[in-house]
Amino acid sequence: MSNHFQHKPIAFLLVAVACMLFVFSASHAQSQVKSDSLLCEGYINSTDSLLDLGEYYQALGTASLALSYAEKSGLLNGIALILTQKGYAYRSLGDNYKALEMLIVALENYQALNNEKGEASVLNQIGAVYRLQGSYPKALEYYLNSLRIYERLNIKSGIASTLNNIGIVYLYQKDYDRALDYYNRSLMLEQELNNQESISTSYINIGEAYKEKGQVDKALDYYLKALQIAKKYDDPDALGVLYNEIGSIYIDVGNSALARTYLYESLKIFEGIKSRNRLAEIHLNLGRHYLATQNQTNALKHLKTALDNASASKSNELLAKINLTLSQCYQQQSHYKQAYTHFQQHIAYRDSTYNKESTRKLVQAEMLHQFDKQQQEQKLLQDRKDSIANEVKRRQTLLRNFLLVAVLLLLTVVVVGYLALKQKQKANETLAQHQKLILEKNEELLQQQEEILAQRDEIEHKNQILEQSQKIIAAKNDRIISSIEYAQTIQEAILPKEELLKNIFADHFIVYLPKDIVSGDFYWFSSYNEKFFIAVIDCTGHGVPGSFMSMIGNTLLNQIVNEWQTHDPALILEYLHDKVRKALKQDENDKRAHMSMDIALLAYDSATQQATYAGARRPLYIVDCEGNFTRIPGDPRSVGGFQPEQKRYFTNHIVEANNGCSVYLTTDGYTDQMNPYMKKLGVKPFTDLLSKNYKHPLEGQKTALLNAYRAHKAGCEQIDDICILGIKFK
Repeated sequence: MSNHFQHKPIAFLLVAVACMLFVFSASHAQSQVKSDSLLCEGYINSTDSLLDLGEYYQALGTASLALSYAEKSGLLNGIALILTQKGYAYRSLGDNYKALEMLIVALENYQALNNEKGEASVLNQIGAVYRLQGSYPKALEYYLNSLRIYERLNIKSGIASTLNNIGIVYLYQKDYDRALDYYNRSLMLEQELNNQESISTSYINIGEAYKEKGQVDKALDYYLKALQIAKKYDDPDALGVLYNEIGSIYIDVGNSALARTYLYESLKIFEGIKSRNRLAEIHLNLGRHYLATQNQTNALKHLKTALDNASASKSNELLAKINLTLSQCYQQQSHYKQAYTHFQQHIAYRDSTYNKESTRKLVQAEMLHQFDKQQQEQKLLQDRKDSIANEVKRRQTLLRNFLLVAVLLLLTVVVVGYLALKQKQKANETLAQHQKLILEKNEELLQQQEEILAQRDEIEHKNQILEQSQKIIAAKNDRIISSIEYAQTIQEAILPKEELLKNIFADHFIVYLPKDIVSGDFYWFSSYNEKFFIAVIDCTGHGVPGSFMSMIGNTLLNQIVNEWQTHDPALILEYLHDKVRKALKQDENDKRAHMSMDIALLAYDSATQQATYAGARRPLYIVDCEGNFTRIPGDPRSVGGFQPEQKRYFTNHIVEANNGCSVYLTTDGYTDQMNPYMKKLGVKPFTDLLSKNYKHPLEGQKTALLNAYRAHKAGCEQIDDICILGIKFK
């Protein structure tokens, strides 16, 4: 007995230690799972951000890290989501087989978890991969399965996305009217959801359908609408697609200069993203462009690059187009054997993506979808009828029971009333008199109530009219703003690109601040051999009228300098004066005599390092390398407008463009800005700023000018358009 009791405390101690170790181990395991879960969530969010930025290789790396932590912590939904992200990344990189491998496993996981929303999303992505491979019946099958789920769950964004993808299938099957039907249905839902980026995507696809139909004007209109949204949201993928599509339209209409500009802008974007499908499309269009300009060498180089990218992404539809264009290129070079080989490959790829059997399967799949949809609608209708019938039966039962109770109550009342009738005759007479009085009062109250209700109805009617008027005004205002913003895109397109100035004058700045979205002020640049022409123009008015004047001025300057080869600044202004008066018919109508332009025009000869200035009511400001300030006045008459003299002449001024000398061309909007005390900023503070900051680079001078302008304005409304252009000679 004694031995047994001697070992008992040791046994208790061992049990206690074991329990503590178990609790610690369980706590540590729970803490580790929580930590893994948080790390997984962080990597999933990082992957989403990288996918949005187009960094697909980095996204695959973070997704793999997220997958390892998701598997450790047992996050099944997380695993499915990460596989979906990897599938999207592989698809964007053109590795369609790897994309399908990821997406099919993700689909199986979502189905096992009964996650219908995730299942619909993956079905949509699998359809996109099959579409890229040219397997259109297979793509449509997955799209329609996705659409069924989204419609059942009433997820409008998913429905819109799937309708758009189905439209793409019909586009590549050359059924453009059916494609447009799906695109427009998708667009209506996106507009209802106010999803601007998806609206931009719908505009792009509608534009592509019209382009394939040969209606290039409509296509370009939709592309420009999409471009306006893409610029607002700085969406690189959408901008790249739009520049590519607009460039392809300019190839078709024969405008090679604009085609090349837009295509190289697109190439710059997608070379950064490294999407094989997008690169194949852009190099195909560059090949078409050079083929149209008879530059077969460059055409062949771009077409071979396009073929490599399309082959890597297994895109049959692109391979068909590229082989056809290669065949045409080799035919122009009289390499008929190679031309014939590529034409055979074009036929093979074309027949694999577009044939009668594929079309029949597409139509059959859509008919099955419509039949299933009708069956579901009929089932819902029958369920509704059964529900109504059950409700009617329930109400009939309630009514029957109520009538039975009512009859019993009525019999009770009759018996009680008969017994009390004689005792309450006098009381009833008194009550009758009181009732008469109450009825009279009720009639008066009812009459007053009717008058009040009539007044209320009249007020409500007026409120409805007022609300409707407000909606009409708001809608018109939105349309006006949209039109002006569209005009802004056009106006900005005619302004010279800053890279042109930077190539000639490395140190320069431009301050361009329209008062009302579009501007009556603008700047202009042109060159001929070693001569460069720079101008800042202030047109009468601002906003829409001013912008129309700026378009006229830009067009006429291009005609006089570039087409007529007029290089004397004073003579340029004289020609411009005559052309403006003729364009506005100012000799025929005095009402238009007030419309004119104030111009500062500088011609610079880089060979002689000499500049010539001519101005119409605008001076030229010069600050040399030692800070000395000079003002050269322009002539006192504007270009265009009222002309009392027989002939209007302008004066040239020679400017020595010494090393380190800076010149400034400006409109009057900056110096005319009012502060809260209705005082103008003035010319002297402006010139003092130029003299004070002459040693700084021109970009620093621009910052000083803008800071002084904002400090003077102090929150007041801008009263005029502003345009200042400064350059430093070296």
